[in-house]
Amino acid sequence: MKDISIDNTTLSEKIAETIRGYILNGTLKAGDRLTEPKLSEMLGISRTPIREALRLLEMEGFVEIFPRRGAVVSVVTDKDVDDIFVLKMKLESLAAKLAIKNLSFEDIAKLKDINDKMEKYSLTRNVANLIKLNSEFHNLFISKCNNSRLVRFLESLLRQFKRATAYSFTETGRISKVIEEHKEIIEAFEERDADRVEKLVEKHIKNGWNFILNKVSGKVV
Repeated sequence: MKDISIDNTTLSEKIAETIRGYILNGTLKAGDRLTEPKLSEMLGISRTPIREALRLLEMEGFVEIFPRRGAVVSVVTDKDVDDIFVLKMKLESLAAKLAIKNLSFEDIAKLKDINDKMEKYSLTRNVANLIKLNSEFHNLFISKCNNSRLVRFLESLLRQFKRATAYSFTETGRISKVIEEHKEIIEAFEERDADRVEKLVEKHIKNGWNFILNKVSGKVV
């Protein structure tokens, strides 16, 4: 495995980024075990930051951690992707429509700031930061829908969604489209156009769905 360079990112995040990259490019495959002693030896790093990195990857859906077995690269099937996205497409677009009357000018400015940061990180294709910022963008308007049950349901769904969405940030072309689609959504929020924002969010999620399915299996919906 490659050496890990340390900048302003924590060591555990850098380790997670390295392991995530190997999962995305197929070096580590679904079902592979990721034991702390083996990773410690391969990376030349103590077990503590590796343990923290595996917890981060578990939160993102890249690995599952089992008692006495350790971490295993999780399996994501076409059906998993379909099941998640068909719900996300309908429910998140509804949340966006409901949020339109609750978003303040400061909230919209925050959406712009998040998207600007995504554009910055797209230049280096920093997948970890792009995943994080993309979640912040969507969570911001979801949190403003004023429907606690819908928020809780989408929070659960988004935890499963992170593994799939990572593929959207591995290719420059899709990253650019995500950023442009976000700009259109922000514009609809600024115009307080509920129907338009609902359609744009639904289209945005469907585009991601098709990209991921095509990336994984050559299938489109």
